Amino acid sequence: MALIFSKNNDGAPQTHAFIIGVGGYPFLLGGIHEQQQVIEHIGLLKQLTSPPKSALAFRDGLLAIESDPNIHHNKPLGSIELLLSPSPDDPEPGIPGEVFEAATFNNISAAYNDWKKRCDSHEDNVAIFFFCGHGVEKMDHFLLAEDFGDNPNNPWQKSINFNMTRSGFHSCKANTQCFFVDACRQITGEMLSSVVLGNALDTPNLLTTPCLNDLTTEAAAKTKAAHGPKRKPSYFTQALLKALNGVVADNKGRHGWSVTTGDLAVHIQTVMGIVKPGQDHVGRCPSFLKTPVDLIRFDNPPLVALSIACNPENATPLANLSCKDLNTFNTQTRNPNGMASWEIDVISGIHELTAEFQNSEFQPCRRHENITPLDNFKELKCLPL
Repeated sequence: MALIFSKNNDGAPQTHAFIIGVGGYPFLLGGIHEQQQVIEHIGLLKQLTSPPKSALAFRDGLLAIESDPNIHHNKPLGSIELLLSPSPDDPEPGIPGEVFEAATFNNISAAYNDWKKRCDSHEDNVAIFFFCGHGVEKMDHFLLAEDFGDNPNNPWQKSINFNMTRSGFHSCKANTQCFFVDACRQITGEMLSSVVLGNALDTPNLLTTPCLNDLTTEAAAKTKAAHGPKRKPSYFTQALLKALNGVVADNKGRHGWSVTTGDLAVHIQTVMGIVKPGQDHVGRCPSFLKTPVDLIRFDNPPLVALSIACNPENATPLANLSCKDLNTFNTQTRNPNGMASWEIDVISGIHELTAEFQNSEFQPCRRHENITPLDNFKELKCLPL
């Protein structure tokens, strides 16, 4: 069964997710039914261990938000469709003995139709699509199902034309539609010299108005690759989950703390840099955004791992440092201890930061700062006496 989670909400709007993770490609290099492919580059595509882990991590992340007393989906989680094709190198990516419905093209098509029908039941539903696996791009982006390459003369029969599918889904009533694609977008010389069609899961209608709240985010820019460690969730998936769990959250005033589609679109590249430091993420994770809307809400402000230092840096080990939460008036302090910086956990919001010195060459410094999970390093400028 592709439907692994279902919760009746008596007709009220819900969040419905469709998750696909493809790591095992039986007809490609290293697959159990490996075939010689007519298109040379296609024959070089390998088995993947990260996409199944990514799909399961995304599933677990949505379920964890649903059960967390402080974090909530803007619309309660109503269903999760999951299709998974494990790699031969990691045949049990989930709990030992856990069985998944394979992410073949026909299974994907059938599950897509069921998912769209649920999303179409209410205009205030939230539709979430997540794919992780092989991808290639010519004019359109093509996502490769498990049975891609079963016909070596025309492997594209078992690929999904993502652009046309995304356009076709706009006919769904759900006002909020989020599509996350964690796949490469590279192109080869063989693809340039051949016709690439693929199959859409939906039929675009040129008269259909796009949804009110659209977010479409991809892990890679055009011609670029998506990356992930072996047997672990991809860097994009790790960043996406961090973002949904509050790293990009902000205080929306009387509406409280939340993560919006806009927060994801604007900050996902920054979070990628946190997940994988040192890798050039500029230009990665392109997003199409229309009318930001809340996805995740918080009853209480998120926690922040705050780092405080002085400028110049030789003032830091000499400083009496304090951090006062101006909402709760809770104060944390640190005496001079020779450490380069002060690492503490605080609640997001406005804090008063102070650096004072005894028998030192630096003047005291006091500042009010807005602390958020993404803005978690603060430097106090301490002038010399």
